This record gives sequence, structure tokens and C-alpha cells, in this order.
Amino acid sequence: MAREPRQFLAERANWQRPGLERASKAEVVFDIAMSEYLSDEPSIICKKKPKALKGIYGVSDSGQPHGIVPDFELHDTKTGKSIFVEVKRQRAAGNAHERACKYFTPGIMSSARGIGNQPKDIFPFWLIFTNGIANDHRYVSEISHWFLGYERHLLLWSDWKDLEVLLTHFEEHIRSLLE
Repeated sequence: MAREPRQFLAERANWQRPGLERASKAEVVFDIAMSEYLSDEPSIICKKKPKALKGIYGVSDSGQPHGIVPDFELHDTKTGKSIFVEVKRQRAAGNAHERACKYFTPGIMSSARGIGNQPKDIFPFWLIFTNGIANDHRYVSEISHWFLGYERHLLLWSDWKDLEVLLTHFEEHIRSLLE
């Protein structure tokens, strides 16, 4: 007799929980590093799980905002400009890079540009890949090819404990998008 799908799924190992725990480590490091780095600049705020894009699709049947919640928003209160940040940490297996492609859809880019006060020629996201996906040559070549032309918005942070790489990339490529 065939099992019900719900029963079958309940018996499977939950790979998402350990994956989320591993991913959150890189997010915590990003949050602490950026918040400390920007502490002398009170006009630039690092917001965790910002709600700015939460309602871009409208309202769900339950009346809740329907949209996306990126990992972070870097917001300059002087200029009103924002860049939304997604930190993807995974082993050298999985589809984090594929899921990041949603940020290139015309509607999401348009909404994020409008909310982030960015001009039409700016990609309003900073995509950060770390751990195995940023070290495995197969993923690195795939990601590099997919995001060709958007290198300034892409960081392959191969060692997520190396804060200098993160902060240098911010200074060289992201800060000017907030000015």
C-alpha cells in the first residue's frame, strides 16, 4: 500500500534546519561586521530582515503583505538610498545561486529600485555567496558566468571569517551606491 505524501515527508530527514543554522552563521558575521564597521557613520544603517520589500506582490488572501524579505538592507538616512543584501552560505552542493536569480526579475528589480531610491541602471542588490559554493570551481564558474556584468554586486566570500574581504568589497563597490 502506498504511503500518503504527508507520511512520506514526515519520515524524511530534515536537511533544512541544519542548513539554516549553518547559513545563519555567515549572516551573523555579516551583521556584526557591517554594524561595527559602520558604527562611526550613523547615517548608514544595517537593517536585519528588512520589511521594505515585504509587500511588493500585494496582499495575500489572509490580509498579510506578500513579497520578499532579504537578509539585510544597507540604508543611508542622508540620501535615502538602500541596497538590499542576500547572504547565501552553502556547501558545494545545492541551489542557492539559482534561488538568487529571482533578484534579477524585472518586477523585483523595479520594486527594489523604487523603494531603495536607486536609479534605473543600478542593480539594487548585493549578493554574497560563501562557504563551499564560493570555493568549488564548478559553482564559481557558473556564478561568475550567470552574473556577468554585475560583478560589483557579487561577492564570492570564500572564507566568511575573513572580514577584510567583505569590508573591502563594500568600500570598493557598494558604498558609492548609497551616496
